[in-house]
Amino acid sequence: MNKILTIYFLNKKQNSNLVSLGIISIALMLLRVKITHDIYLLFLIWNLFLGYIPYFLSSEIKITVPGRFKFYLLFVSWFLFLPNAFYLLTDFKHLNHDNDLQYLFDTLLLACFSIAGFYAGISSMLQIQGLLEMKFHSKKCRQIIVILCYLSAFGVYLGRVMRFNSWDILSNPVDLFSTILNSTQSFHTYEFTFYFGSFILIIYSISYLLFENKTTIS
Repeated sequence: MNKILTIYFLNKKQNSNLVSLGIISIALMLLRVKITHDIYLLFLIWNLFLGYIPYFLSSEIKITVPGRFKFYLLFVSWFLFLPNAFYLLTDFKHLNHDNDLQYLFDTLLLACFSIAGFYAGISSMLQIQGLLEMKFHSKKCRQIIVILCYLSAFGVYLGRVMRFNSWDILSNPVDLFSTILNSTQSFHTYEFTFYFGSFILIIYSISYLLFENKTTIS
């Protein structure tokens, strides 16, 4: 409990934003279920939970002593779960076209979940960059972040297009790595990874600049 409270107070502002976005997203989902009596998009709540995991892991990494087994275990887990934060944006493929009102409501709903997921992912990467800057030169840190953005995009590709998830690295590693090798021969893989990775990088870069300016002003 003490550790959870420590993580909370070290990241109070980010947590309050994440909690608010999560509550708004879930409230809209419950409202949709009540009005339509349809649970079709209820899976978004699970996707949002997975999308928040990288932030919880990076918050834990911040208070873990580097060099220990726990530190590396947390970092690898963070890296594997990071694409889940950005995956929520691809859930727009489930947008319904039954009627105009529901279409608009579902657009708002999916936007809220996507923003919440992206905010969790970007906040998590900002935390990791803060740790990297303690060890590496700023140029090296930027290179690592760029690589992370595109690897995250590739992870989203594996999830959305190839239908794998983070757990498959343990439960289905042979098929996963076989698919990764085969996907390197597909132009669509590179196209998706480039465009989606560039989008993540742009959002992250803007967020980093805003965060850096705010820190400087403070």
